Amino acid sequence: MARISCPACSKPISDKHKVCPHCDTSVAGLDEHEREKLAYRRYIKRKQGLLNHSFVALIIFLGGFLYLYSREPGPESLEQMTTYGAIAAGFIWYIINRIRIILLKKS
Repeated sequence: MARISCPACSKPISDKHKVCPHCDTSVAGLDEHEREKLAYRRYIKRKQGLLNHSFVALIIFLGGFLYLYSREPGPESLEQMTTYGAIAAGFIWYIINRIRIILLKKS
């Protein structure tokens, strides 16, 4: 009994399983082309999720900038600290997601 990875969810399963116990994908009788197709779908789904996260991070980043320069909150006020926090969090989250996308492309 050998351990293989499920082509749909990448979790380890036995080569004797006909259906993946994690994601309920039928793995019995899959040829190489179908396995590659399932792996590509998994890749696209992960990449799309990371792109969505990057988009949300960019909206937070730009929203902080727009609020900062349109409302001009007072110095050292709660509004100013909140906008700086949104700008910093959005920027860091965006950079982290872009790095994760690059790492996903390399794997």
